[in-house]
Amino acid sequence: MQETTETTAASTPAAPRTDRLELVKELSRGSIGIVHKARNPQLGRVIALRQFEVPQWLDDVNELLKKILGEAKAASVLDHPNIARFYTCGYKGFTVFLTAEFIEGQTLKELMAARSPELPEILALARQLGEALDYAHAKGVFHQFLNTSNIKVLPDGTLKVLDFGLLKDKHLLSQTPAKKLENEPYLSPEELKNKRLDRAANLFSAATVLYELYTARNPFAGMHLGEVDRAIADVNPHPLNMCHPRVPPAVSAVILKALSKNPSERYPTGKQLAAALEDAMKAEPPRPVAAAKPAAAPAAKPATPRAPEPGWPADAVLETAPMNGSGPATARVVPIAPTPARVQVRSMSQWKLVGAVAGCLLVVALLAFLFQRRPAEIPPENAEAPPVASNKPVSTPAPAPAASAAASEPEAVASEPLEPITTTSVPGITRRGRNTRGSKVTAPAPAPSSPAEGQITVSSVPPDATIEIEGLAGQGWKTPQTIGSLAPGSYKVTVSKPGYAPDVRTVQVAAGNRMAVDVRLTVVKGFLNVAGSPPGASVVIDGRDTGRVTPATFVLDPAVHNVLLRKAGYLEAGSDVQLAAGQTMGYSPSLMVAGRTDNIKIAGGGMGKIFGGGSSQGKAHIEIKSDPKGAQVIINGTPLQKTTPVEILVEAGNYDITLEKDGFRPVHENAIVGVEDRVKIDKTLTR
Repeated sequence: MQETTETTAASTPAAPRTDRLELVKELSRGSIGIVHKARNPQLGRVIALRQFEVPQWLDDVNELLKKILGEAKAASVLDHPNIARFYTCGYKGFTVFLTAEFIEGQTLKELMAARSPELPEILALARQLGEALDYAHAKGVFHQFLNTSNIKVLPDGTLKVLDFGLLKDKHLLSQTPAKKLENEPYLSPEELKNKRLDRAANLFSAATVLYELYTARNPFAGMHLGEVDRAIADVNPHPLNMCHPRVPPAVSAVILKALSKNPSERYPTGKQLAAALEDAMKAEPPRPVAAAKPAAAPAAKPATPRAPEPGWPADAVLETAPMNGSGPATARVVPIAPTPARVQVRSMSQWKLVGAVAGCLLVVALLAFLFQRRPAEIPPENAEAPPVASNKPVSTPAPAPAASAAASEPEAVASEPLEPITTTSVPGITRRGRNTRGSKVTAPAPAPSSPAEGQITVSSVPPDATIEIEGLAGQGWKTPQTIGSLAPGSYKVTVSKPGYAPDVRTVQVAAGNRMAVDVRLTVVKGFLNVAGSPPGASVVIDGRDTGRVTPATFVLDPAVHNVLLRKAGYLEAGSDVQLAAGQTMGYSPSLMVAGRTDNIKIAGGGMGKIFGGGSSQGKAHIEIKSDPKGAQVIINGTPLQKTTPVEILVEAGNYDITLEKDGFRPVHENAIVGVEDRVKIDKTLTR
């Protein structure tokens, strides 16, 4: 594509003109042609001017021109506050000119690179986008390039959809591999199958844009086109609330429905999609259903232990817990209300374990006989229960005076969730046993329990960032992550990710509490995905060999970077890539097989030039000239013995030709030749 120098009206006394239009500056290049900001001096308004070439070698070039004009004519009737107006379309020779309303504002892509829109703002944008698409669809017009680069947002929050009326045709597209990889994730499954564009396909692309607004990531992004196409056609995207914790699950369900692979399962209109999002935002998150509380049992006096009162269930539990998380422990009776299912299971278990219980009773009787001890203090109702292994000595209940003395020392009992054991504790009495009808009663000395622990939940945008907690190195946590078993205190939490500035937070963890840390990392680097065909090419960036081969991803400073791929037997491929902070660019050229240089022949001179001969049959002719003469010729890295002018005979293939001369800048040229082809290269060297 021809390079166009950016020119502003302020820097030149007279702006260049295209017929009656003055070009102000060249805008960022899209997928078709070149776009300029221009001014119509007669109407006194600023417009966007797009111009591109139609291949004149096409057999049906006239039919293609008619399609371009027809699409533009259909879009010219659109008059909606959320759609950029389309003005004119025409062509001169094989150059097509289209003019439209110039919108001064940020594209959604630029907006998301600068900040993350709030949820209410996204809902407002979704409503405007849905209205714009519904209006165009009612007129029979469908957008063929809907993505974040073709939607702008004005400072007052008004959304504008650009490029309605632009025909997408393979003969018009001038996408670089990086541009194609950037646009591909916004296609619908139907477009991948080359089906006709319709309302459902547009709404799928719109849902992809909304997914990216909510989560700051595209649901179908990939390292190469094959990965992107497979994700669009076959892979269901992750729920939005998994990608970003701020997204309510109800909103996630709406967007995923709009991204259904089957068009009939999506929302039929943009208005219904926006309404569903609005309802999802209004809906309250589901609350957990609290279990029914059992009837209150008679309160026990903590100072004097006594047997359960007649109204308590047999497996009642006395719990001790501090009031409001601090202060002395208080005891309360929590009777466990048995359910029919539990009673039935218990009954069945007891009948099945009759033999085991009988054996245990025999063992207990034998031990009692041998040691001449009989635990008379064990209540008869628990006499048949198997003994519970314990490291603590088993003792009899203390008399009332001793219990009164123990009541002055409150006891905190730590739960043991990994064992099916219940613990009942009041001052002076500890009741411990398996979850069966029987239990064993002991009275151990009060033991201090470990302090309660806290948790930290860390999430980030983007996700998959590394979490480091000072003093807890080597854990390898990634966001989102909940980190538990933390003693109360102050913790220094660092969240980092390549290409982003690290974020350091100081978190105060309290006993029994969970602290939430939500980090939005600031992008300071750009991301460059370098691929190519065939893979395995060495990657040179800014003249430095990276030591890596394709495919590879690099985190680079925002700047213009020169990327060069080298592979033995292939021509080098290189390009300059403009990288901005937070931007992901791709460079994926197809390397051309280098032509042979070991059998190059120099033509001319002697009888061979007059009468020809068999030596030139099946060869291609390359005639090379330079101004001034005498330049060194280097072909695929091999220098020729003769300087310019020179004519050479080569096999069919790809050739990289460099002309060098002292005091002048080198000149590079690529030549792709076939059998019997004749190619002329005539270059002017500059100092």
